[in-house]
Amino acid sequence: MPVTGSPSANPGRRVDKFSTKIGQPIVFDGRSTPIKTALFIILCAGWILPGLIGHDPWKTESTTFGIIYSMLQEGNWLLPAVAGIPNSDYPPLYYWVAAAMAKIFSPILPLHDGARLATALFIAITLTYTHKTARRLFDERAGRISVVLLIGSLGIFVRGHEMNPEVGGLAGIAVALYGLTRIRSETTKGGITTGVGTGIVAMAIGIVPALVIPAIAITLVWMLGEWKNRLFQRGIGVALLAALPFMVVYPASLLILGTISPLMWTDAILGAPLLEAITRTSIDPIFYVRILPWFGLPALPLAVWLWWKDRRKMRERFELALPFISFIVLLLWWSFFREANDAVGLALLLPLVLAGAGVLDRLSRSAASFMDWFSLLFFGLLVTAIWLYWIAAIVGVPESFARNMATQVPGFAFTFGWLPFCVAMALTLVWVYAVARAHRNSRRAVVNWAAGITVVWVLLNMFALSALNHRQSYRSTAAALRVQLPETRKCVAAINLGEPQRAMLDYFAQLRFVKAELNLATGCDWLLTQGSKESGPKVDSVWQLSWEGSRPGDNSERFRLYRRLGD
Repeated sequence: MPVTGSPSANPGRRVDKFSTKIGQPIVFDGRSTPIKTALFIILCAGWILPGLIGHDPWKTESTTFGIIYSMLQEGNWLLPAVAGIPNSDYPPLYYWVAAAMAKIFSPILPLHDGARLATALFIAITLTYTHKTARRLFDERAGRISVVLLIGSLGIFVRGHEMNPEVGGLAGIAVALYGLTRIRSETTKGGITTGVGTGIVAMAIGIVPALVIPAIAITLVWMLGEWKNRLFQRGIGVALLAALPFMVVYPASLLILGTISPLMWTDAILGAPLLEAITRTSIDPIFYVRILPWFGLPALPLAVWLWWKDRRKMRERFELALPFISFIVLLLWWSFFREANDAVGLALLLPLVLAGAGVLDRLSRSAASFMDWFSLLFFGLLVTAIWLYWIAAIVGVPESFARNMATQVPGFAFTFGWLPFCVAMALTLVWVYAVARAHRNSRRAVVNWAAGITVVWVLLNMFALSALNHRQSYRSTAAALRVQLPETRKCVAAINLGEPQRAMLDYFAQLRFVKAELNLATGCDWLLTQGSKESGPKVDSVWQLSWEGSRPGDNSERFRLYRRLGD
């Protein structure tokens, strides 16, 4: 029997203790408490998990999934292809991991949802190593806030939930930066970690992007004046040796099979559109400078302020030099050697959040208050608007909101679901509680920003994911097209059919096409064109329009199906 006064004999006392803890202010000072740990876990899970499952591949990830689907269906593990046509945009690491995930989870998830879990894996690696790097650069308190800054970055908001090989490169760079923090004191361990991270980059996005890591290391040696530091030099050598197998295994495999081509070499293996005139046009040296003012929020102004404030100490302090050099080298490397694409720019966020994590405690009260006020107002209005639009979509009031929703997703009927409602309400209440109980300091501003983004992301997924999928998916278009084509057809030629569309028509309707410019297309009795709503590609008079359609509410794309006269 428990003695009187023991905790087990007084369950009410435990409840009172819990209530007291819940009612206390939350001080975001970098120190761990059960309440703050729980909120941190909710924040990470709420940001990472929604959006990964429950929707078809959308246009921005269709090509990636087309390659994954081809690997699973046809075994094209070394030669990425979309609907039978080779694709040489990236090396195969992300595709391999995604295909494995799709296969493992195929008993419980559609292939595309299972494949998207590869993104969650690489993002989790990125967050983990960002946390570890910040702790080594600064102190224990910098780890979690660096993760919060990365989660709160506008640039990763959508791209961090898509099927995209760039997240594999992002994870590799995060691992390599952590290795660089150890390379001066633990030469072997640091060098191997850096080399493995570099190798992941090479296998995920190409050799040229991977060389940015040695470039960062060498620039660090120069900036810190450590040319005579043999441990540092030896660590860089170990890193290069560790990375070398990753860099050569893919091209060596292709050479052995005799399937390598100049295009495959320059695009997929090197990962840089340098040699072909057409692909060189995708390089825009000022693209990343243009997008950084919004892409890098909220970490960018924090990092710039730190580097300006401590510019005279940069050559003396490794914790300042590593994020600064990493950002400058990455920016230059990406601007001149990589495609101008916001998904490619994800790596630029890593040094920004590392620098931001080290400066928060030095932020002025006025700057922290402005960021805090802005995040509360901005995300508060967004959260309110999402709830209002969802209520209007369900009950029809306010009428103007309901009409707007019907216009955006024609043909879609919103329905009430208890699970999405309860999840959305629970996260909203947790957010309100955290905001209301948080003690005002510089870290609160960043936490409120990231929490606001996470709540918005959860609400959009709970309330609008099905509607967005109705508008963005090619499933209904593929089904409608499939019905129009007889089983006895010879073949279907295609004009202007994009790679994402080709991938989705193959996945949803098992339809494959012959490019109209090929000799083989002359024997086709059907022709599919892709154009705009107003007009499409001109076709010969031998073709008669049989069907046209598009995704619901899509005014930018229009498919037109023609049948050859006389057949």
